[in-house]
Amino acid sequence: MIKLPKILLSALMLISIAHAKGYFVNHDDICEGTETHKCTNDYSTVRNLQIALNRDKKLKVSLKADGKWGEKTKEAVIAFQKKHKLSPADGWVGKATKIKLDKIARKIKFPKDKQVKHVALMKTKKNYTCYSSFRKCVNLRKSYKVFKDNKLLAKANGRNTHLKIDVSEQRVKLLVNGKVALDAPCTTGAKRKLEPNTRTYRDKHTPLGTYRIMEKIAAKKSTIFGEMYRHGKKVYHGDRRKYRGPKAKYVGHTMHNWMRLTSGGIGLHASKYVKRYPGSNGCVRLQPKIARVIFKKVRRGTKVSVVN
Repeated sequence: MIKLPKILLSALMLISIAHAKGYFVNHDDICEGTETHKCTNDYSTVRNLQIALNRDKKLKVSLKADGKWGEKTKEAVIAFQKKHKLSPADGWVGKATKIKLDKIARKIKFPKDKQVKHVALMKTKKNYTCYSSFRKCVNLRKSYKVFKDNKLLAKANGRNTHLKIDVSEQRVKLLVNGKVALDAPCTTGAKRKLEPNTRTYRDKHTPLGTYRIMEKIAAKKSTIFGEMYRHGKKVYHGDRRKYRGPKAKYVGHTMHNWMRLTSGGIGLHASKYVKRYPGSNGCVRLQPKIARVIFKKVRRGTKVSVVN
């Protein structure tokens, strides 16, 4: 009989502590979502986010508190982050943004949470009317989204194309007559990469500068990555420099849509390992669909700029 009040008291204290921390910090992040990061974006949290943004005196927004995460809510979050000097101002409601939201929402009495299923993530297959709109709405450093101007791509003939690889954004752009026809994620060389044969870390970053496509091979064999075979049986898969077994025959991986930039082995090619950070041995990895488009639209001699 004595223990029961203590348990109830402890429970009440825990509840009060949780509420003291604020509403938003006790909930998941709210975001648009990417291929690698998903946000639940439940109805009540998004609705209360919209209410809090509407009450912020530094903003002049009038959002419909419908609990649906969409473009207008994201734009309001970006404006909120800029006004309160939160970085990055990308529309992702993370820890710092949630703390600031709780500060401005201390006197707000939110409606009772509804027990409903999570709201679906905002659709990512949005057709942007122009490239400037795409850049404004998409976090290029984090996003896997692709911009395509099909009308402009149709005009590409090799002579009027120019590739631009931005190391800081990890994006590749195909320009046609000086205008962006395609903008997609890519992976460039890592600054520190373990070299298996010497067991040392070396700088493998993709060198900056202006190049010309030296060769185009639809299915080039890699001289480093592949399989080792003994008596017709595969005994190893991966970096040939790491192989420590008996003498074996090496068969290189096929690098589809290979476009050489330097005589030292730097080029662009298709890969399923396209991340949002530098990680290759120097080459520029492209998503297979993107590699096919670029390979088709450029020619030997096409200018390629690698910038930071």
